[in-house]
Amino acid sequence: MPDIVLAALSARALAAAARRAGLEPLVLDLFGDEDTRELAAQMVALRRHDGLAIDADDLLAQLDLHAAASAPLVLGSGFEAMPELVDRLAARGNLAGNDGAVLRQLKDPFALSGLLASLGIPHPRVFAEVAPIGVDTLEKAIGASGGGHIHPAQRVHGAGHYLQERIEGRSVSALFLADGRDARLLAFSEQWCAPDASSPYRYGGAAGPIAVPPHVEREVAQALARLAGATGLVGLASADLILSHESWNLIELNPRPGATLDIFDRPPLPPLLRLHLDACAGRLPDLLPLHPDPQAGARAAGILYAPAGFEMRLAPLPTHTADRPALGTRLHPGEPVCTVFGEGRDAEEARGVMLLRMDALWDAMRRAGSGARP
Repeated sequence: MPDIVLAALSARALAAAARRAGLEPLVLDLFGDEDTRELAAQMVALRRHDGLAIDADDLLAQLDLHAAASAPLVLGSGFEAMPELVDRLAARGNLAGNDGAVLRQLKDPFALSGLLASLGIPHPRVFAEVAPIGVDTLEKAIGASGGGHIHPAQRVHGAGHYLQERIEGRSVSALFLADGRDARLLAFSEQWCAPDASSPYRYGGAAGPIAVPPHVEREVAQALARLAGATGLVGLASADLILSHESWNLIELNPRPGATLDIFDRPPLPPLLRLHLDACAGRLPDLLPLHPDPQAGARAAGILYAPAGFEMRLAPLPTHTADRPALGTRLHPGEPVCTVFGEGRDAEEARGVMLLRMDALWDAMRRAGSGARP
């Protein structure tokens, strides 16, 4: 019988974290990739809404059908723009994570900007319609994730979008835990984009742990603690930052377990999903931030996007991959194929290994699928 429920657009990383924490997960997501099914004690493929979104009615119906009332529910990606659904899930009981009120405060760019200003946390300016003359801005969709929605613009082009001041620098993510009153910084990772013609800021991957200047680490840890106390934020979360010389800005806050589970849910850190459940219950660990250590090494996780359309005919996929599509899956240009991992003494080496593996994997997939139907 599953003892934890995981729901997300793609829940494979959460399912792996549940297994490392000694839990038997019921998994609900849109993809049902082969390795997700292997990790799940029970797998339910959710109905899609508007292409790549969770269908709220289907999710609620499947939970009523399959989920034990006593099992904690952990949400991954796909709920940032659906605070009303999160409220309905919280009303069912045993939501191990943030409710709709926290999402509304942290994922509304104007509410977040006002909150950050009141707490003295550096952040870029945001604009509802038009950027002031001389201010470089990016247009973003409210509540979206993955970077595919971000484009350079000086004017908003659609409903549900806004402009954020563009700040040059190094893209970094801070992984942390919060208990509604305080926060514990766990580690920093570096992120990169995998741009294509239509999505210049599409998410490419991350590698870590990395080092940041000591004063930045200290200031970020203090800022996250203030945010937790001001919002009631709980559980595993991440903050996207831009580091510029000796300064930093908080760009976005993701109030849920995210992509860097793939990097950090391994020794020397204890099982992160167990820490998440403890933090949601008001217990923070006595841990110091993780720093680079050649002995412990580093890990990178990158998304392989299909450079061209093809049919998956390569099996089995290497063990350094995840989110593996089933044989016969038809993939279109630009669609995510799978996640590819790399390891090394530091984040830079780990990313280099990952990139070499990614090139070799695409070459093998292309050759295996060369006889696929057009």
